[in-house]
Amino acid sequence: MKKIFSHSFIIAAVVLMFTNLVFAQREKTVSNTSQLYVISAKPGGVNLIEGKVSVVRADGKSGLLAKGDTLEIGDKVSTGANARAEILLNPGSFVRLAPNSEFEFLTTSLEDLRLKLSKGSAILEVYADDDYTVMVNTPDSQFVAIKSGIYRVDVLADSTSRLEVWSGKARVNSTEVKGGRTVTVNQGQTTVAKFDRDDKDELELWSRTRAKEVTRLNERLERRTLQNTLVIGYRNNAWNMFNSFGLWVYDASISGHCFLPFGYGWNSPYGFGYGWNAWNIRLPYWVLNQQINPVVTNSGGTANNTSRPRTRPPFQDLQNDVGTSPNNSRSPQNYDPFPPVRQSAPMINLPQDTGSRTRGN
Repeated sequence: MKKIFSHSFIIAAVVLMFTNLVFAQREKTVSNTSQLYVISAKPGGVNLIEGKVSVVRADGKSGLLAKGDTLEIGDKVSTGANARAEILLNPGSFVRLAPNSEFEFLTTSLEDLRLKLSKGSAILEVYADDDYTVMVNTPDSQFVAIKSGIYRVDVLADSTSRLEVWSGKARVNSTEVKGGRTVTVNQGQTTVAKFDRDDKDELELWSRTRAKEVTRLNERLERRTLQNTLVIGYRNNAWNMFNSFGLWVYDASISGHCFLPFGYGWNSPYGFGYGWNAWNIRLPYWVLNQQINPVVTNSGGTANNTSRPRTRPPFQDLQNDVGTSPNNSRSPQNYDPFPPVRQSAPMINLPQDTGSRTRGN
């Protein structure tokens, strides 16, 4: 009898130990999964480095820039002879630096982002409109992207500045420059001319390839894990839909960022579609309802955003060669906050906001 009890006790102990190991492993897996994604709306993340890229920090410290670093105002970045870099701007927007280029942030405001290109070449893939502009300062001029699109900026050896608008619309001083136009500024003299968008060099081909790769990363997102991350971030006031087109999602499994838009049917300025968005992640209704119909406080802010209510920028028409945007809108009363999950979202309309903010076309 004693042997039977002894054996039973040993078996029970083994089972208990095994169960504890299983639960410990499960807790470890859940913990690791919860750390898979990090959300942000902040510019400055270094998303890709190829070759030797140097940085001189605003405090005077210097070194090599690495993927995953963050740039702050006044940090000066220099790419080597065979180096390139991709830096995050506002969510969904990028600046891609060519070799032998120098760049820094003058501001990191989501509504008024300002960069400086002192030397070399850069391509900007940006979401923008009249309220959410991106400005590029050069030694001789200022270029302002006022619509979503693709822009190339060159600072030539004689300090002449040149902007090519591949798609979108820019403003140079009082001159508006549309897609297919280039503007050159030399000692205050501005010249506008057409250019051939079929004639692409290595930087332009690389930028397009990167745009395609980044949109594909969006399709790798795991819905349940991202849903949990977004809900936790929302409760901690880490994000809202009032000050950007979407969110940056850092994926630890690939050590890189991708864009999660706030709406259906979004294409990148190059025309590549985003399969996942904030709506088909199936967030809880109480999150979506607050975002669509925000509660306005006496101070003029919202329940989860202390700044004044404002209009989130519309999805702009990105020209015929890089995709189109929805033409109409839907009211939130007819909007299904729990749509079927799709790997490739159709080109349908964004929900129309009510109350303190609206979406336009």
